Amino acid sequence: MNIEQHKTKIIQKVLNIQDEKLLDEIDTVLNGNYIVAYTIDGKPLTKNQYVNYIESISESIANGAKTFTTEEVRNRIFSSK
Repeated sequence: MNIEQHKTKIIQKVLNIQDEKLLDEIDTVLNGNYIVAYTIDGKPLTKNQYVNYIESISESIANGAKTFTTEEVRNRIFSSK
């Protein structure tokens, strides 16, 4: 199947969808706003939100935020049992 046939097949499927929620999900994916990650609190993040979130963490670290080594995290987890 070539690219044009593939597109036509997908278009036909989309035209037959009656579920508005599914159409919203397709729209979200096509617009690049789909969820790519979650915060530690479980908040969903789109790609743009995720990039901003990571940049804010990096900025906090650059401004002196406390960080922990892998060994420090491991010790804390295993000592809390």
